[in-house]
Amino acid sequence: MRKVAVVMAVLALAGCDNDAERVHKQVAEHLDNPKTAKFANVRFNKQGDICGQFRGKDAAGVFQPYRSYVVIKQGDDYQIIIDETGGDLRIREICGGADLQRRADALADQPAPEGWDVEIIQGPNMGALSDMTARLIEKQIPSSVVYRDGKPVVLLGPYPTKEEALASKNDVMARLGTDSVVIQHGAER
Repeated sequence: MRKVAVVMAVLALAGCDNDAERVHKQVAEHLDNPKTAKFANVRFNKQGDICGQFRGKDAAGVFQPYRSYVVIKQGDDYQIIIDETGGDLRIREICGGADLQRRADALADQPAPEGWDVEIIQGPNMGALSDMTARLIEKQIPSSVVYRDGKPVVLLGPYPTKEEALASKNDVMARLGTDSVVIQHGAER
């Protein structure tokens, strides 16, 4: 199934009159070694914006963790926003997860007696739930699926401390390019 998704992404890129290729070259310029750029979870919205994650090798030849980006279509040009902090709300507003991020931010200082969850962002065009969970299983990352308001949600945890949840969030992003939010287990979403 991943091969189909990759082929679809390549076809989508090819169908954009090389705009996607051009902007991905610009996104890659944010890396130490742009020629080693790898893109993951590339998806397009109805407005022509491009969302995804990217990474490349550092000066020592080691792959850096993935980072999220959005390329916002503005007429014939594009604005590129790179997530340098791991929780850029501007990117989540376009690519998905903004409401979850705002809720997590509002609860950030509240106690978490039941522990902390890492909730995988499931924005528009994120692909099948089975593909997402298969990638986690492939990398031996335990997860669970719960239903919230009739929709499946992928969770990691709960973790006893926020630090452990953040470490898991960072690990999933670094290895898979899968964005997520840390929030208290059992918190109203």
